[in-house]
Amino acid sequence: MAGRIARELDHGNTSKSASVLLVTIWELGEAAGPLLIAPLSEMYGRYPVINAANALFVAATVLGAVSDSTALFISARALTGLAVASNVLNPAIVGDIFPPEQRGKAISLIMVAPLLGGAVGPAIAGAVAQTLGWRYIVWASAVLAGACEILFLFCFRETYKVPILRRRAAKLRKETGNMSLKTPFDVDEKGSNKLWGAVTRPAVVLLGSGVLAAISLCGSVVYTYFYIMSVTLPDILEEIYGLSPAQSGTSFMSFSKCPGFTQYSQLTL
Repeated sequence: MAGRIARELDHGNTSKSASVLLVTIWELGEAAGPLLIAPLSEMYGRYPVINAANALFVAATVLGAVSDSTALFISARALTGLAVASNVLNPAIVGDIFPPEQRGKAISLIMVAPLLGGAVGPAIAGAVAQTLGWRYIVWASAVLAGACEILFLFCFRETYKVPILRRRAAKLRKETGNMSLKTPFDVDEKGSNKLWGAVTRPAVVLLGSGVLAAISLCGSVVYTYFYIMSVTLPDILEEIYGLSPAQSGTSFMSFSKCPGFTQYSQLTL
């Protein structure tokens, strides 16, 4: 389906690399986004960061739905990958809410969503794209993401202890007039230094741990082969075996255990 989208957007003049980028550019944004989303959530809290990222995700998805060129659609997908705050902050929010001995069940429930989405999404998307067109898939993703963001705005509450305690300290200073009341997290360090330290922390941890580096290398190899399959299998099934987009979409149900099938990124396969 990515090849058909690229040909439609560029009026039949496109290359295989463009259709590959339509699928794989998501991971570039998803890899870069946590380097900023996670540090910002530690400085300003989960609530403002996750809502800002969700709003960017919705806007980028709408941009993808109205794209009239492959370059614009690729840029929109990179932004959606960059704005996926849930992949970064969900485990952190679970850690904020639950004690260590109770986090297992919550993490398991969180992991069910991408597994089910990866199994059911391509099958549904293939059928819809075959009958209504791929833009309906992207618009449906934008509507769903927008509805979820509305729920986040009104139902989600801050979970990170640092901004919660700082708000309480500010309220006490206002009520008592005692300006010396501070939280243990208030230190004389500039925000830019905190942000830079948080952004560079993953690199410091990665370079300082051989085991973590080996696991990261293994994961990168697995994702490489996974995306090779993702961009080549639809063409093989449709062109050689004569399957329809709906039928080829069901073949990706076997890949549901791979976390790469998240959000609407693979719905356009």
